[in-house]
Amino acid sequence: MDFPSNPNLHEETVNLPNGPLMVDEPVHIEIHDTPEALRALEAEWRALETRVADGLGYFQSYDWCANWCSVYLESASDASARKLQLVTIRRAGQLACIIPLMQENRALGLKIHHSIGAPLAQYSNILLDTALLPIAEMRMCWKEVCRRFDSDAILLKRFPQASQMATILDEENIDRESEEVSLVMELDTIDSWTPFQASFSKSVRRGRRRRLQKIERELGDVKLEVHFGGTDAYRKAISLALDFKRQWLKESGRNISAFSGPDVAEFLMALQGDSAARQGAMAYVMTAGGKPIAIELGFLQQQHYYCFLGSFDWAHRNYSAGKVQMEQSLQWAIENQISMIDYLGNYEAYQGDWSNGTAAMASYRAALSQKGRLYIGLWDRRLKPTAKAAFRRLPANIRKSLIAVLRDR
Repeated sequence: MDFPSNPNLHEETVNLPNGPLMVDEPVHIEIHDTPEALRALEAEWRALETRVADGLGYFQSYDWCANWCSVYLESASDASARKLQLVTIRRAGQLACIIPLMQENRALGLKIHHSIGAPLAQYSNILLDTALLPIAEMRMCWKEVCRRFDSDAILLKRFPQASQMATILDEENIDRESEEVSLVMELDTIDSWTPFQASFSKSVRRGRRRRLQKIERELGDVKLEVHFGGTDAYRKAISLALDFKRQWLKESGRNISAFSGPDVAEFLMALQGDSAARQGAMAYVMTAGGKPIAIELGFLQQQHYYCFLGSFDWAHRNYSAGKVQMEQSLQWAIENQISMIDYLGNYEAYQGDWSNGTAAMASYRAALSQKGRLYIGLWDRRLKPTAKAAFRRLPANIRKSLIAVLRDR
């Protein structure tokens, strides 16, 4: 195996821990730093997605990454704080691996590598064709990639322990001890909605029926609309869903910075979907009396559904509209042969009613400089989690006041 030392792809033997490695078909690594370079890879990227699809790679898809670059690297007001770091690995000219990363500039000159789209991207991962680049070789490639980064630290938050990412990173920097999990609903063994619904106790079915009847009695007939990305109806749903979500965050004294920025609507609206193929971005819109009262944004990839953002009209907060919408969305998923619903770790107590399994998560923290070691050890592992936990323990009215003060500064 040989690794070229620059994007011009001249060949060079690199001494790895196991000694000089050469094969007849060399491996070439490039790190691309422009959106134009990313877009030039579209055809190969989409082909790689199809070859290696495992239901865990939506946030590494071309559509997600290209649209993120378009919004957050080319038009955002703070675009200069980020730099594309898209890693491609080829063997014999064929694209074998894509690692979509970005570099973020922090205070005091700190430079951190993240997955593209963080914090909106819920999973870190790679796209890897092991037929071209086996896992053992990919591990060595990853070490070479890290050597080339001009950065203080690499932080890859939240990747499933069943993902390809978990198999290639250096083990000493992986945190597998976290109790964080994603709730999932496995649907492969559920043939139809009626017997599934009947499997719940009478009291559970009665409670769900009462919620639906209350909405229909007081607000009007309930209907579920499904809109895929690329349509006006989808874009309208995203705009309204974000309005719902921001109102809920304000009223409940929560702050999720990923949904507060001015560019998030443009980004989410640009994501594409395909209603015929049941792929890509989509929105469930539940209406009552013709008016939307609960909206869910998600992504479908290889029959794996990512439940990304749930929201409801705060004016109707006493109707449990979100719970009713989840039940109707689950029925649609079963009727359309979706194999899994993934709640992405955004855990709410009621989601336990709609899940039958969990997916263990891990994170990766690698310091590449003394400054990076200080950042990871002091801030990322200690001070930041402590501050977040302390904030969550504050009464809602105090949280709301603090958020308002910070927003106005």
